[in-house]
Amino acid sequence: MTATVDLLSLIERPPPLGGMGFRNRSGVTVAIWADGDPTDALVGRRIVHARTLRLPAPTPLQTLRVRPGRGYHKCGSEDQWDAVSAFRVRALTGAGWTTLLDVTDLPMPTGGSAPPVEFDLGGVKTAAAVIEVRRSALDGPWTPWNLADDAFELIGDDPVAPTQGETRLRNGGVDLSGLPDGVSAEVDRGEVRFSTDRYAVGFSLGRAGFSFLAVDDEGHGRVERDLLLHRPGVNLQGVMLHPVGGSSLVGPALRCRVEGEVRVKGATVTYDLTIPDAGQRLRLAWTMTPEGLELEATRTSGRTVEAWESAVWQTAFDPGAAATTTLGTARRVGRTGLVDLPLLLHVPGHGSFHLVSDSADAAWRSDADRGNGWLLGELRLGEEPTDRGTVVLAEGTFHARVSWRVTDTGVEARADAPEQIARAIRRTALTGLSYRADTGTYSNNSVSIHCPMSMDTWSALAMRCGEVAPGIDTRTMLRDSLERWLDGGPGYASGTLRDGPLLRPAEDEYLISGVGTLLGLAEYLEGSDDAAWVDAYRPRLRAHLDALAARDLDGDGLIESPHRRGVSGEHDWSTNWYDVVSFGWKDAYVNALLFRTLRLLAVSLPRLGAGDLAEGLAEWTARLQRAFLPAFHNPDTGWIAGWRSADGALHDYAFLAVNAIVATSGVLPPERERAVIAALWDEYQRCGAPDPRWGLPNNLWSIPDADLTAPMQGFPHGFYLNGALSHSQSRHFVAALFRVGMIAEAESLLTSLCETLADGSAFGGSQTGVDWRYWDGATCGYEGQLTEQFGILAVALDRYGSDVPESLRTARP
Repeated sequence: MTATVDLLSLIERPPPLGGMGFRNRSGVTVAIWADGDPTDALVGRRIVHARTLRLPAPTPLQTLRVRPGRGYHKCGSEDQWDAVSAFRVRALTGAGWTTLLDVTDLPMPTGGSAPPVEFDLGGVKTAAAVIEVRRSALDGPWTPWNLADDAFELIGDDPVAPTQGETRLRNGGVDLSGLPDGVSAEVDRGEVRFSTDRYAVGFSLGRAGFSFLAVDDEGHGRVERDLLLHRPGVNLQGVMLHPVGGSSLVGPALRCRVEGEVRVKGATVTYDLTIPDAGQRLRLAWTMTPEGLELEATRTSGRTVEAWESAVWQTAFDPGAAATTTLGTARRVGRTGLVDLPLLLHVPGHGSFHLVSDSADAAWRSDADRGNGWLLGELRLGEEPTDRGTVVLAEGTFHARVSWRVTDTGVEARADAPEQIARAIRRTALTGLSYRADTGTYSNNSVSIHCPMSMDTWSALAMRCGEVAPGIDTRTMLRDSLERWLDGGPGYASGTLRDGPLLRPAEDEYLISGVGTLLGLAEYLEGSDDAAWVDAYRPRLRAHLDALAARDLDGDGLIESPHRRGVSGEHDWSTNWYDVVSFGWKDAYVNALLFRTLRLLAVSLPRLGAGDLAEGLAEWTARLQRAFLPAFHNPDTGWIAGWRSADGALHDYAFLAVNAIVATSGVLPPERERAVIAALWDEYQRCGAPDPRWGLPNNLWSIPDADLTAPMQGFPHGFYLNGALSHSQSRHFVAALFRVGMIAEAESLLTSLCETLADGSAFGGSQTGVDWRYWDGATCGYEGQLTEQFGILAVALDRYGSDVPESLRTARP
């Protein structure tokens, strides 16, 4: 009897490096752009996830088992289980791609440990299959990666072993004579490395790919920091090809079935390659100039090839060195992450490459893998994406010239800007706009989860930065982020949560998600004249406004959370951005932002032909304003407390950001704005005014464990969100100082905060922990780089930006 196995769980034999070597999986999860079903009423496209089966040769499939699995990680306080409610299985057979199963009404399990449901596949033979999760229990048409990764077992006959083989290129000679002025080169340990004042790049002499890459946007020759990923037993650089229905021919590990040679002549490195098993010929000629790199790429295909993975040149970045982000116009087709050229590869703290091509046949794909710890950029040539997540390499010859020029951000300060502020604007105005083309939205950083609650930070930056290079507009990426949220795409603190047998919106817990997203929308609309876009999303906007209004549980105009009550000792998670502090019930931070949101929408929606959506907003604003001071004013301090819990208690720990948001929102009379901010400034000085180069504390007074979540118990004041220093949210306090006329104080903080952004010491690579610090400067953070850190650049641009519309400027007295 033939042995059967779960084909999705197979792992190929690793290289002889013990536990260090990379191991290829036969079941790979991918994200794919797809249309919604008619009942979903989506305006745009959605992202679904699929488990792909990649075998070297056909084998019989017997049974598919479907079970509950992990859901989208929306909440720091608990993991959610999810279940597949609709899926489709397609397999490559002798008749082409064939639908084996199309299940639209899979019964919902009663618990996360429910037994699997089985489907008979009848022994159909295939080497390639796509199991696409079309709907899930929690988020409907937006199906999560975690669920696709967990939900399936595909039982089939034990397949043949894949073909393995690693070849090395012939060395056709190295002649470094005749280098242009400003370019130096050396050969050592299997690479040739070129250096200029603005970048350094190494090329492997054994395999087509980069071996080193560094950039210095200021041209000071700081090119010693390698930005690429290097690990034993894995090579993610250069040419890649894994045809559908066979073994990987050029891949990360034990996969380089390529013939050819490499030649170096002066400043040009040329790879002439053939991949015989796929009928492919590649000629890749890289030429180095003082300004950047020029690639002449030609791909000739003797036949049409469908591939799981393909790139004429892949660049794998190490997010621990820098969370490189791809800024450009995303294409919502095929496997997610496709971006049109031109684009910017922005390397935080180092600089940017501006990529431009002379051919529409060239495209880029960006992909982040936090689990494996890499960021991939794939240059594609003459390929067409499919709705299966594969690509088709067309027959024929395709050519493109692609330039990689070292550039600044395209955002400049005025000539009168102080040096540190001008440098921070030039180097980091784009760093907070960490776009993930593979998820279609701005994110915490380019290898982290996206939090829609940060939409107002993204709008503050994107609306001021605008078009940073021809065809690269940060406002377009903001619109992408808004569209994903409006169409129901989940995020951290946004989407559907499980509450026993019931489902409810995460926005009922994280009030900030419903408010911050609509504030970002309001700021986007303030600078937009696209009435057609507003009309297309009218039903979605109506639903979100109605849901927000329903969160005013007692009719006073303030919104409340019924689930996060803010009562001391209950250790609730937060209703606002400070997620591990027990803000709850009536939240001053959220309601001040809500006041600003309602006022902006009341003006913009009628201007854009959606006056019906604005009906009642002015009255709501008035109710909220009347209720605000009685709810949150602390007569003992003169400023605004953080929250009033469901038991009526006021919780005040001298919150800088909260009071600043209140002051800049307009919810207070102007004379009270000045009194509140002046009192907090005096308290900030009295408490020791820690070095603002490392950021500002959220709270000046220690928050006791009773008002913190379980993970925060036992840590001292100054740790993480209990008063640690961070640039995150600092924009609000500096803007408030400007607003109330405390100009010298505001300028002092702005200059100090910009100093460490400008030199890159305030942030680091992914998960380096430098984004939060104790008051003595020791690190106590986690992400390393967080989008919120760079919101302060919106204030800097208001004061010193060279091209910011007057209507956007908030940092003015």
